[in-house]
Amino acid sequence: MTEFWLISAPGEKTCQQTWDKMMAATTRTNNLSTNHKFSIPDLKVGTLDVLVGLSDELAKLDSFVESVVKKVAQYMADVLEDSRDKVQETCGSVHWIG
Repeated sequence: MTEFWLISAPGEKTCQQTWDKMMAATTRTNNLSTNHKFSIPDLKVGTLDVLVGLSDELAKLDSFVESVVKKVAQYMADVLEDSRDKVQETCGSVHWIG
């Protein structure tokens, strides 16, 4: 099975210097990994009120998505009655992090 890691490296003066240092440590000298850049845009949040509002909205969406996932799992169990053990095995391995 292939593993994918998303890491955050301590910053040098520029992003390119950080990338070069990581590449030298993991690929050029000892071929430990294949690395790919994953650019994340700067997040812009205005005031503390906006941030608190976004946090509240995220909490609402989090509980909504969790309930939808649980309903889908229940529907799968109802539809696949003959394979209920497999549904429990599959859905039981889904862990919600919130």
